[in-house]
Amino acid sequence: MAGNLSSIYQTLISLFNLSKESFYYCDDIVNTFLEKMTGSITGNVQHHAEQLVRYVLGRPVPAHILVHILQDKFKRSAVPAVAEQAFKLTEDVVETILREIVQQKYEQRSPSGDIHDEFIRLLSGEQQSLMEISYTKQQQKQKQKQQNKNQDSDTMDVFNKKNQLELAIDTDNYFQYTLAPESDLPKIALGLPLPVPILSLTY
Repeated sequence: MAGNLSSIYQTLISLFNLSKESFYYCDDIVNTFLEKMTGSITGNVQHHAEQLVRYVLGRPVPAHILVHILQDKFKRSAVPAVAEQAFKLTEDVVETILREIVQQKYEQRSPSGDIHDEFIRLLSGEQQSLMEISYTKQQQKQKQKQQNKNQDSDTMDVFNKKNQLELAIDTDNYFQYTLAPESDLPKIALGLPLPVPILSLTY
C-alpha cells in the first residue's frame, strides 16, 4: 500500500515547517464545509498551494526530500506509466503534483484524464477512485457504539462487589477528625496505590 492522501499531505506540511524552521503549522482552512458553503474554499486552497510551492519547492533541502519521496513511491507502482516517470520528474511536474495533492485533499480537484490521475491514485493509497475513503456517518456511529459498549463492560466489572475495597469510620465531627492526618484513615486509604481509582464517599 503506497499510503494515503492524508499522509502525503502531512509530509508536505512537515516540509513546509522545515523550510520555515518551525515546529507548528497554523492552518488557514479551518472548516472546509463552511468555506465550501461561503464559496471561499477555492481561493483559499489555491493560496495554500501557492504557499507550499513557494516554501517547499523554493528551498533546496525540502524540495529534494519531496522529489526523493515521490520517486520512491512511483518506482514501486504497478502501473508502468507511473513507474517510468519515477526518475523523469521535472520541476514543473513536481509542482503540478504538489498542487493536485492539495486540491485533492480539500476535494477541489477534477480528474485530468492523464498520468496525473494515476499519480494521485497511487499517493492516495487506499482510494478506490479519486475520492478519499472515509468513514460514513453510520460506520462512525457503529464504531462509537461499540466503544461505549466496551467501556460500559469495563466499568461494570470495576463496580463488581468483588473488586471493591470498603472502608468505614464513625465520627461525630469529621472536620475535627481530619485535623490529625496520621489517624485520618480515609485520607491514608486515598493515598494508597489502588489499581482502579474509583471510590464512593458518604458523609
